[in-house]
Amino acid sequence: MKVSPYLQFNGECLEAIAFYEEAFGAKAEIYKKDNGFIDHAELDFGDGWLGLSDTPRDEEKSSFGNGGISISVSLADVNEVKTVFEKLSVDGKVFEQPEATEWCDCFCTLEDKFGVNWSLMCGEKE
Repeated sequence: MKVSPYLQFNGECLEAIAFYEEAFGAKAEIYKKDNGFIDHAELDFGDGWLGLSDTPRDEEKSSFGNGGISISVSLADVNEVKTVFEKLSVDGKVFEQPEATEWCDCFCTLEDKFGVNWSLMCGEKE
């Protein structure tokens, strides 16, 4: 299991990526742009990474807000993602159900009953 921080922005993710690349001398890999917004990017720090994205515009879909933070957890397989998802989502708010994406075999996001935002994934693609 690998745990990584994840920052959300309200349409300013690309600007934040450039800022952090300059500040840390790191390089970001941007996986997808959608209408000018960043769906997912990773800033490589060598031994770890910082995830970044623009928050979905749909108010029902996200509570992260500008500069919001979530915890990203890379798990062993789809079954483990679904098991952890089911446990964390009890009395919480689901943003994205577990499903395959362009960058991994299974991905989902939710807010647990304590207000902590989680991104769960497995099978990251290179």
